[in-house]
Amino acid sequence: MRAKRSKKYRKIMHQYELTFGFHEPYQVLVDSNFLRAVHQFKMELIPALERTLQGKAKPFLSKCSLAAIMAAQPINPKTNKPYRPWHLPPPTELPLRHCSHNDDNTPIDEVECLLSLLCPNTDTMRNKEHYILATAEPVALPHDDVKSDNPKTRRQAEALMEERSEKALALRSAARAVPGVPIIYVKRSVMVLEPFSTPSEKVRLGVEKSKFKIGMEAALDVVSGLKRKRDDEEDGPSAPSKDRHAKKAKAPNPLSMKKPKRREKPKPDEQGKRKEKKREEESRDDTAQDTVADAEGEQAVKKKRKRKHKSAKSEIGAVEVGDGSGPDEGPVSADE
Repeated sequence: MRAKRSKKYRKIMHQYELTFGFHEPYQVLVDSNFLRAVHQFKMELIPALERTLQGKAKPFLSKCSLAAIMAAQPINPKTNKPYRPWHLPPPTELPLRHCSHNDDNTPIDEVECLLSLLCPNTDTMRNKEHYILATAEPVALPHDDVKSDNPKTRRQAEALMEERSEKALALRSAARAVPGVPIIYVKRSVMVLEPFSTPSEKVRLGVEKSKFKIGMEAALDVVSGLKRKRDDEEDGPSAPSKDRHAKKAKAPNPLSMKKPKRREKPKPDEQGKRKEKKREEESRDDTAQDTVADAEGEQAVKKKRKRKHKSAKSEIGAVEVGDGSGPDEGPVSADE
């Protein structure tokens, strides 16, 4: 199967799971035409179904469908029973789905049987058991003389084929009318899964809208709960405590209430004296700064160290050598 088709089928089955509650293993109701088509195109029943449904599948055959298959087979003269057809899988691979439509358990028409299993109650129109319908176009039987030379027998065979095809179409159209019924059919050796029918699509959209509505209501409930909690906190037992410690109107600052002192205006004589005092203080500061600067300048200027002459040092060294080596020489003065 191509990747694009498998992805599409996986998405369809996922929508059936979310909307209608399908789950693996998927229960598949198989009709007689589907079994004949699978055998004709040499397909394996269970692997082909699992590839189409993208999951594990469990096929079932109703008792009425088995009766329809055996009724179309020729009768064995030795046992007086119809031959078992080659396209019918063993019961281990295809178990029987018991259906009781009447008291004596006599089989009814295959289409009516399958529709009653898909939708037991026509009032609710619900696929309660989550069945999947597997059907196909009718295939010519071995005893059908569709290519006969006799025109009468050929016309009879063609009429039977038309009747079977009408029944197959009626089955598919009736199954589409029931919401939540996936349909598988075989077309040209390919097993196909039908997309959502109109009733199923309506149910799916309704479920999605209800989920959206529930989500919105939950969000509104959360918001209203938060608002209610806030109101309760404001109006709750903690509110009186806040009122107790509420700020009260206090008296004004006494310092701010003092009247400013009036400053007396100085007399003109006192103003002159004050100016002279300021001038004297400024002159004193200037002299003090000058003395400090002079002291710093004297300290900065240091005495230079006097350097002795080099010739005097050499003469002193020679005199010292002469004192130890000369025989009768007396002391020589530095001036000589």
